[in-house]
Amino acid sequence: MNETLAKLEEFHGHLGPYVVVGYRMGELALRLLGAKKYFQLKIASKAGTTPPVSCMNDGLQLATGCTYGKGNIKAADEGAAEAVFIDGDRSLKVALLPSMQAKMGEWLRQDGERTAAVRVYGLKDDELFQWEFMDTE
Repeated sequence: MNETLAKLEEFHGHLGPYVVVGYRMGELALRLLGAKKYFQLKIASKAGTTPPVSCMNDGLQLATGCTYGKGNIKAADEGAAEAVFIDGDRSLKVALLPSMQAKMGEWLRQDGERTAAVRVYGLKDDELFQWEFMDTE
């Protein structure tokens, strides 16, 4: 297993596809916004507090350095694999493709959490997500 997946497993307690989704989403946002980790971003996650979708929040934290302790990540209880990343006056909304969410469910049932997570990690950004830049309110 690669180093990133090992870190995700250690931080989260187990390796599942939604923690990987959050990590990949955070990496994408940092890259597209040209933002630095830890203090430059704020995240408004819609993943909520109910697993498995809420596991995404741990991946977001590990990828971006945004944490609940610093107050630069919030999670609305919508149960959606979607987040808005705010960098000053710029915002980026990233959402898991609905077709991918269905596919992940199949992989979970067929192959289990760990194998589904590894498969998700290996996908390209445009196979996983849809994204759009937004006006910051």
